[in-house]
Amino acid sequence: MAASLQSPASSLKPLWTDAQGRAWSTAVNVNSVKRTQQLTGVNLLQVFDGDLLNRLADDPVLLVNTLYAVCKPQADERSVTEEQFGELLVGDTIEQAAEALVRGIIDFFPKDRRPVLNRLWTKTQGMNQAALELLGTKIDSTQVDQLVAATLEHASREFDSRVQKELAKLTDEAVEPASGSSSGNWPASSESSPAP
Repeated sequence: MAASLQSPASSLKPLWTDAQGRAWSTAVNVNSVKRTQQLTGVNLLQVFDGDLLNRLADDPVLLVNTLYAVCKPQADERSVTEEQFGELLVGDTIEQAAEALVRGIIDFFPKDRRPVLNRLWTKTQGMNQAALELLGTKIDSTQVDQLVAATLEHASREFDSRVQKELAKLTDEAVEPASGSSSGNWPASSESSPAP
């Protein structure tokens, strides 16, 4: 998701546009930091430890919840519920919103810290992009094809074995009444009954 985002330095303002064409600001201030901490448990000021950016990049639910907390006053003004807000964030829109949130977080800090945060975000994106490329390479490898073929072969053998067991049970159940007493619950024929 966030791996394809552009560097925050390329974005001028912490704004994003939802699927209905409405602009939202993710400008971060002390109130939005407190509100986000209360509503989500996310401390936007932990951006320096590197973990927050990775968590937001890797967890779209956390990202949307964080965006909602930051944008809550705007959502309240527009009568947009938390659920409706979440529905506005899919695909490219969620990437644009993530970029705006990072821009808002970075802009919150004094200007001497911003270059470091920009580099940290660029590194986070680079790591995510590298991970996606590695995953793509692994998926395209013959090892994955071999694993899929072996898994399918195993599943096929397992299925055949279960079918044979069930058929054997049904056959055994059908044979058991025939191998028991010949009279069973059936009335005796007139030939085998003694004459009165």
